[in-house]
Amino acid sequence: MNLKNLLTAFFSIFVFSQIVLCQCPKNPDALYEREKILTIFEDTLKNSIPIYGRTFYTGYFIYDLTDPSNKYVPKHLAQAESCINFIDNHIYHFSPVVYEDSLSHIAVLENGRLEIFKSINCLNGNNTLSEVIKYVEKKLKADKNSGEVLTRLKNYRRYGYYRTIDGYRVSCNWDKEIPENSDKLYDQGKVLGQLSDILRNSVSEKVKNEWFSWWFSVEESRANGFFVYDLTEPINKQTSLLERVELKNNHVYHFAFIDAPFSFSNIAILEDGKLKIFKAINCKGKDDSLQDVTAYLNEKLKNDKNKDEIIKRVKNYRSYGVYASFNGLSAPQCEEALSATKQLLPIPSLEHLLTGAIKSVTHY
Repeated sequence: MNLKNLLTAFFSIFVFSQIVLCQCPKNPDALYEREKILTIFEDTLKNSIPIYGRTFYTGYFIYDLTDPSNKYVPKHLAQAESCINFIDNHIYHFSPVVYEDSLSHIAVLENGRLEIFKSINCLNGNNTLSEVIKYVEKKLKADKNSGEVLTRLKNYRRYGYYRTIDGYRVSCNWDKEIPENSDKLYDQGKVLGQLSDILRNSVSEKVKNEWFSWWFSVEESRANGFFVYDLTEPINKQTSLLERVELKNNHVYHFAFIDAPFSFSNIAILEDGKLKIFKAINCKGKDDSLQDVTAYLNEKLKNDKNKDEIIKRVKNYRSYGVYASFNGLSAPQCEEALSATKQLLPIPSLEHLLTGAIKSVTHY
């Protein structure tokens, strides 16, 4: 065995030991043994990803979609607890941390056994997100929290922790074509990258570092972890990873994180290749407000026959979105948005770094 392979093998053993051999308290649900579940997850990844264990891996993450505060991220990558609890009827997302090989798996724990859906983010994968949703909808039919769990499941890639050097697509989709936006004035990836920049810079550094994997807020020209709702044409939206929003000139969009505490509502108006942005209008004390938006649109849409309908939807903007509670919080924590204004430098998204900005962004 050469030195490179020796180091790789040692590193893989070390990373896995951080989660398996750590001094964790006993798993609170007697139906499941933590070490056995972790071994099943590890074996699933090895069987699903041909190169797993043969390259310089940095471990894998596990997020509980029923309770996203219950998660595992390798400690050498982030300040996180090494112990994760496995609870009956909870749903887990797990995947390698290496972004290019982050084939997403969903595990459903039920009555002491596991139902695993493999590689659901691969266009030619073993399973699909639609299959998982159908299965979970039936399972959670009588659960009062089913709506929130399904919202997280439909946006499962938000609940992950990814790292890369130069990758921007998951390997199983490298040869697949990304659909283009119908309005050629706007590139979906570039515009969504701008919107994700605005969202990331609306939260404090503490939230940013602890709860988000910041480089991957846009995947395959889809919003990841935030929704985009067209208030001009509400059938045009992305509220899950099953949808793709079209960006249309002169349309008005509502966008925010799906996690309720961080769902600071922003309004974007597309104008001849530019963006007019009103930030965090649901937070008092910010520069922009709903009154600012409606005043602007009353003038902009004065000759539009659909003006009244559009402005009515704008006034009810929170109805056009999806939200899930987080750590027991179901209302926007606007102090996070206010403290974020003290940040000096924005953190660019990977999509933004790779493709550059659209023609310009104007903040109103």
